[in-house]
Amino acid sequence: MSDRQVDVAIVGGGPVGLTAALLLGRLGIPCALFERNASTSFHPRGHVVNARSMEIFRQVGVEEAINAASLPLERHAGIGFAVSLAGEEIGRIITRGEAEQDRLERSWSPVLKRSCPQDMLEPILKQRAEACHASSLRFGVEVTSLRDVGDAVLLSWQSLDGGEGSCRARYVIGADGARSFVREAAGIPMQGRSMGQQIGVYFHADLYRLIEDRPFLLWWIYNARTTGVLISLDGRYRWTYNFPYQEDESRHDFTEARCLERVRAAIGDPNIDIRIDSIVPWRMQARIADSLRSGRVFLAGDAAHPLPPTGGQGMNTGIGDVHNLAWKLNLVLKGLAPDSLLDSYQEERLPVARFNVRQSARNAEKMAAAGLSGILAADRAVTSAIEGPQGAEIKARLAAAIPAQRGHFDYPGQTFGYTYASSILAGDGLADADHVVETYTPSGAPGHRAPHFWIVKGGARISSIDLFPPGALTVLTGRGGAAWADAFRHAAQVMQLAGNAYVLDAAPDLRADHPDWLALYGITDQGAVLVRPDGHVAWRCVADAENPQAAMFNALERACGLGIETEDRWITNQDMSA
Repeated sequence: MSDRQVDVAIVGGGPVGLTAALLLGRLGIPCALFERNASTSFHPRGHVVNARSMEIFRQVGVEEAINAASLPLERHAGIGFAVSLAGEEIGRIITRGEAEQDRLERSWSPVLKRSCPQDMLEPILKQRAEACHASSLRFGVEVTSLRDVGDAVLLSWQSLDGGEGSCRARYVIGADGARSFVREAAGIPMQGRSMGQQIGVYFHADLYRLIEDRPFLLWWIYNARTTGVLISLDGRYRWTYNFPYQEDESRHDFTEARCLERVRAAIGDPNIDIRIDSIVPWRMQARIADSLRSGRVFLAGDAAHPLPPTGGQGMNTGIGDVHNLAWKLNLVLKGLAPDSLLDSYQEERLPVARFNVRQSARNAEKMAAAGLSGILAADRAVTSAIEGPQGAEIKARLAAAIPAQRGHFDYPGQTFGYTYASSILAGDGLADADHVVETYTPSGAPGHRAPHFWIVKGGARISSIDLFPPGALTVLTGRGGAAWADAFRHAAQVMQLAGNAYVLDAAPDLRADHPDWLALYGITDQGAVLVRPDGHVAWRCVADAENPQAAMFNALERACGLGIETEDRWITNQDMSA
């Protein structure tokens, strides 16, 4: 691969880098991925795949494979808090299995939040990315130098077997984790703080009899011998246990024997066979890069914003990053949009990342303030006495504090409700939906994720989300909006943009299976919305317009970062009746 030239080099082969390779590869963008480790992750690490990420994976055809590799839904019903797994339960938060809550969850999206451990997720993404002819994935290859030379970025690499080479890329995505080489090479500072040191233990044990009637994803454990979080990976045999250690302790102090003691204390049954598979020290951080772009180099995932795991936002924020970036790179690399379109990546994603970092830190601190930390330094007043004479009082106090932690574990507003604001979005001046972590109010306003609703298309029931492919812009309009659809098709053809227009409810083979999808999007049946390839609304017109063709050209110009200079730039000498 020496002296190879690609459009995009991706540094880092975790979930974020692999998702970038899959998105770009499916768009036909030649890209090369470099990962210094010889294989995908052997340790489960992250596991929460929120519903927005699942929508992205649905878009690229891996939803079903991830569902099959995830914790079964019937074992993913909530969060438990206990003295130990075999000991007294202090409280619980139920996230599935209640009728109204389940109805709402299924109304927001065609997919559901899943728990798919990283050691299961990464091979799925890698296999699908490798199937894209435009993508080249190299594991066991470390990037050793990176230099932006104005019209390209030059990279040098060295493989584990001693080979070396170079690569010339038009753009680089740094998805190489919290200690990012790419970030350092690009000279991008990072702000924030460490929130403590952790040990993650991956182990096998048959714990089913302890949890058979309590099918919870997480168990927060509090006793004098250990505090931490047990994570159920398959509902029975595969587990991780994460616990904090002090600054005056070394990661090397936590031998397999010592970690086994902690795991046994968390389980609370000395007769269960346990096999430890791996032990990984890690540092909990709440940090964010000053910028997400430097010239031709972009940061994504933990390279840009390592988050505390409290809320499961880290991997998902990174997946959202590259989903936002991929379609923009596609337009720029194909000569359909200027390089300045890529500035909107930082405009749109940095505020989301900042919010998620702050919210994840708040989750951890709120738990700690209630004595429920388990992942920050243990509250010794709680853990030392919880099994003693004062135990009943302590457990009652903790139980009373548990309901207030729901936003830590159940956060549809954070998943779907964030809004982009940038120069490429055409605001319509209408009232916007509030962004609240624990509740989600669907909105079709520019900047929002286009809401899900069911559609019957050609006899099949599909989601509106399925109408937004990764490389195309899409117009949705009602039965009176044929002029919008015609204007969009003409403008997309003139501008050489891939796109589709759907007039819903004008014919039996394309109709909304929703009581009022127009109200959901905030338009009349003569209005229209323009949806970007990443599923976010770029522009909305509530009703009709005097000149739909000029309005549509203007909307597409803005969405592609071309600005709006004159309404007739594209239509001069064009036959508008075509």
